[in-house]
Amino acid sequence: MNGNRAESGALKYLFFVSRLLLGAVFIAAGAGKILHPGEFAGIISNYQILPEQLVNSAAVVLPGLEMIIGVLLVCGFWLPGAVALADLLLLVFLAALASAAARGIDIDCGCFSVKPTASPNFSWYLLRDMFFLLLGAVVTVHTQKTGSSRKDSSF
Repeated sequence: MNGNRAESGALKYLFFVSRLLLGAVFIAAGAGKILHPGEFAGIISNYQILPEQLVNSAAVVLPGLEMIIGVLLVCGFWLPGAVALADLLLLVFLAALASAAARGIDIDCGCFSVKPTASPNFSWYLLRDMFFLLLGAVVTVHTQKTGSSRKDSSF
């Protein structure tokens, strides 16, 4: 029985750390863009996915949404919705990166900064985003398993 408690404690800790890391990722991503919507709009436009009429709206809405999701994840509030939105955004971001790479578009991802890097590394971006999705999966599984809809009081 002590083994089950230790395993349960380890799983709770994994969930807690995954939730905090994912929340921090979303906060950092939003904070890097929220003050520079014009530059971020240029990055979004470079992906050549959205119609130009939607680019400015996306540049204003996405960073704020990322910040809100990040804060909810870090605080542990409304976890089913927050992690579902986080996972959905991560899938959209991953698809946008893959689409740009497949079409040979040479762009910086704009994930954490509006300042362009010297040379985009799509492999790194894709691996990093898959890791973020793994964090989201851990949080999703734990949230669904425990039915957590409010702050997890174990940590």
